[in-house]
Amino acid sequence: MNSSQLIGAIAGGDRAAFASLYRAKSASLIAYAAALLAGDRAGGEDAVDEAFCDVWRNAANYQHIDDGDRWLRRIVRNKAIDQLRKRREVLAEDPWQLGTSDAGQIEASPFDAACAADDAAVLRRALGRLSPEQREAVWLCYYEELSLKEIAIIAGCPENTVKTRLFHARQKLRAFVIA
Repeated sequence: MNSSQLIGAIAGGDRAAFASLYRAKSASLIAYAAALLAGDRAGGEDAVDEAFCDVWRNAANYQHIDDGDRWLRRIVRNKAIDQLRKRREVLAEDPWQLGTSDAGQIEASPFDAACAADDAAVLRRALGRLSPEQREAVWLCYYEELSLKEIAIIAGCPENTVKTRLFHARQKLRAFVIA
């Protein structure tokens, strides 16, 4: 079953369909939400969990006009944005406290591991300095390899806006990494 079909089954109260959808989509949605939250994996997990609670409660409102995956991603995006808003209200200082992850690391020499960790930390700090919109565009373009059109649909903006966000994000990243 695809996402749209699973959502339809969830609307009928099918718990197995809900579990299946969560297993199939949660990992990629957590990565997406964490990217929007400047590397905060725990925050990404919270956003996805909240989104899936909404899916369970509101699956009957899904109108099959949109792709089920896009509908899910939009809900997760909204939950991540809600978290960013809450952080701005709570934190007067730097809201981009970035976490680190050792997931997927290949065993390397201590020197190579230190260099890779340093490079990753520099990139995380640089991504944290982007606006949430720019960070989302970078994530969807370079990590999920989506087209400009697909990114525009997800972000709810014109393709030219996506191009502009990517252009400015690349400039900011280049300036931060080179500096």
